[in-house]
Amino acid sequence: MTQHRGPRPGYDWDGASAPAEPAPVDLPDRRESEPVGPGDLGDSLFAGPEGVPGASAESGPVKHPGRRFTPWSILAIVALQAVVTVAVAALVVGGVLSLLRGDPAPAPDAAPPATQAPTDEQTPRTKEPGTVTDAQGKELTDGTGGYDHPGDVGEHTFGWTVWTEGTLSVSAREVDLEATLPRAGEDGLLEDGFQLVEVTYEARYDGPGQFAPVEELWLAGETDRTYFHDVAEGLLPDTLRAVKPLSDGESAEFRALYVVPSQEIDEFRLGVETYSGEVLYYGVA
Repeated sequence: MTQHRGPRPGYDWDGASAPAEPAPVDLPDRRESEPVGPGDLGDSLFAGPEGVPGASAESGPVKHPGRRFTPWSILAIVALQAVVTVAVAALVVGGVLSLLRGDPAPAPDAAPPATQAPTDEQTPRTKEPGTVTDAQGKELTDGTGGYDHPGDVGEHTFGWTVWTEGTLSVSAREVDLEATLPRAGEDGLLEDGFQLVEVTYEARYDGPGQFAPVEELWLAGETDRTYFHDVAEGLLPDTLRAVKPLSDGESAEFRALYVVPSQEIDEFRLGVETYSGEVLYYGVA
């Protein structure tokens, strides 16, 4: 027996009982809605019952207070503007007056003010005069020791006060006007028409502490036309540089060496001086 399946219950195949179409829903037109600003966006996030932040429908919208300047800040701004205005005006007026006045530029070679202290190069260094004593220790005041009246080798002694407040005394003991050295010719030191002059000195110190003659004593040879330097260093073992510092009452001998033209030997002088003392001379002729 064949059984036919009928339509499922709840559905009308003939359309008699089909459900009615849903009614259309009117959506708001977004083109006509007001734009949402930053304040509205924040209000929507915390909206109350009526879309108002933190308020009920009866309280109305809540407005956020805006930023306002205090009276003191306004006065400070006004004062700052006034100061800037005055400064700019002063600069402008000063520039205009300088242009109208036409101040000349200072001369490049203008002399320094009268109150400016002279430099060491402008002020010549003054030296204290030395003393000359004879073999008996008597001080001479007749001009002995000058270039035109030189002292005698082996007889006179020159002395100066040095920076230690002590006294440095120097005596020329011996002079050899025709000295010879083994290496003088080999080193080209002695040429034709020149001769070696070797001098033996003695230095003595009297005073406090110690004193190094090499730091204060200057030796030289001199004629009317030429100035000669001591060349003993490296040629003689007992030079001024080899003298050690002297204590009170100590003395030491040393030698100096000069290369002098033979035609000037008669007027040759031995000059001795200190940093702060005047030069004194020995004659060798």
